[in-house]
Amino acid sequence: MSDAGTSGVETEAQRLRRELVAEKHVQATALLGEHGLDCWLTFQREGSDLLLPFVMGGEELVGTAALMIFADGPSVAIVADYDVSQVEGAFDEVLPYSLDWKGLLQGVLRDRRPARIGLNYDADDHGVDGLTHGLYLALVETLAPVGLDEDALVSAAPVATAVRAIKSPAELERMRRAAEITQRIFDDLTGMLKMGLTEADVHEIVGERMQTYGVGPAWEASYCPAVASSRSAGGHSAPGAVRLEAGDGVRVDFGVAFEGYRSDLQRTWYLRRPGETAAPPAFQRAFDTVRDAIEMAAEALKPGVRGHEVDAPVRRFMAERGYTFTHALGHQVGRLTHDGGLVLGPDNARYGARSGGRVGAGMVFTLEPVVPPIGLEEDVVVTETGCEYLIPPQREIYLV
Repeated sequence: MSDAGTSGVETEAQRLRRELVAEKHVQATALLGEHGLDCWLTFQREGSDLLLPFVMGGEELVGTAALMIFADGPSVAIVADYDVSQVEGAFDEVLPYSLDWKGLLQGVLRDRRPARIGLNYDADDHGVDGLTHGLYLALVETLAPVGLDEDALVSAAPVATAVRAIKSPAELERMRRAAEITQRIFDDLTGMLKMGLTEADVHEIVGERMQTYGVGPAWEASYCPAVASSRSAGGHSAPGAVRLEAGDGVRVDFGVAFEGYRSDLQRTWYLRRPGETAAPPAFQRAFDTVRDAIEMAAEALKPGVRGHEVDAPVRRFMAERGYTFTHALGHQVGRLTHDGGLVLGPDNARYGARSGGRVGAGMVFTLEPVVPPIGLEEDVVVTETGCEYLIPPQREIYLV
C-alpha cells in the first residue's frame, strides 16, 4: 500500500496518518469477529461521517463512498475517481468510479458474500451516527439484487464505538501533547491575569497564546476558552464584558486541537483583595470539594465498571458537602471534545444507555464535577488496572 500518490515519496505527515489508520483497521477487524459481523461498511457522501479519520485518515470525501473493512480478507474502498488519493494507503483495494458506484458495490458484495453488515448509524451515539436516511434508502435499494435485505443490515456501533473510544499509543501521544500545551497556556495566563481585564480580554489572551503555540481551539472558537468570573453564570457561552475585580474567582474551560486530537481542561484562579494571602474559606472549601471529588472518581475509574457506577458515589459525596451538579461527571475525549459513546453520568433519562456501558482500557475521559465558582476538569486515560492523568492535575487554587 502507498499513501504517497504518484510521486512515490511519502511525507512524515502521510506516514503518521497511514500508521494510525492501519492500527485502527487491525482493531476493527478483531472487533468484527467478536461481534459476529462480516463487514463494517461506512457509507457516506460529502464528509457526512465523523468516523472518516479513523477509517481512511482524512475528514472528508466529496463523492458517495463505500468504505469496507471485512472480518476476513482485504479491505475495500469504492470512491469517486477524484477522491482516490484520499484513501490510497488506507485500504488494500481502491475501486474508483467515474459515473456510478452501485455496480462496483454489488460486485464486491457478491464476491465476498457477507451475511451481516454493520452500518455507520446508531440511535444513541452521535460520534458513530453518520449514515443519513437518504443514503440508507439508496443502499437498501442497491443491495436488494445481491440478495441482501434489511435483515442483513445492522448497526456497526459495537465496532465503531470501540474503534473511536479505545485509543492507540499514537492517539494517546497526541492527546498528551494537546493537554501539555493547554496547561502551558494556563501557566502563561497566570502571569497575565489582573484586575480590570474583561472575560473577553482573557479570551483574547488565550487566543493569542494558541497562535504562539501553533494550535487551534478544541471546540467553537467563540467560547473556547469559556471564561467566567464568580459573578457570571458561565457554561457553554462566549465570554462577556464583566471586568475582573479583587475578590473574584476566575474559571477557564479550555482545550486545544493538536494533530487532530483534543484536550478539555478547566482551571481556577482567585484574585486576592489587598492584604489577602489566600482565598476566602467558602471559596477554598468549594475548590477542595471538587478537587477531592475528582480524585475519588479517578480512584473508581477502571476497566469493567459502568459509567453510572463511577458517577453515583461522587455525586453523593458532593451532595454531602452541600453541592449539586446536574451534568455528567465526565465524557470521552478524542478527535472530538465531546467524543460520543459511554459517559460517566447518572442512570437517568438524560443519559440513558450511554451511562450504562462498561469502561475499557484505552478510553480517555474528562472528570469534571464542576460547581460554581469552581472550574476544575482533568483528562484521564483508563489503564489495565485503573486510570492515570494525562498531565498533573490542579491541586491548589492559582492565586493572583
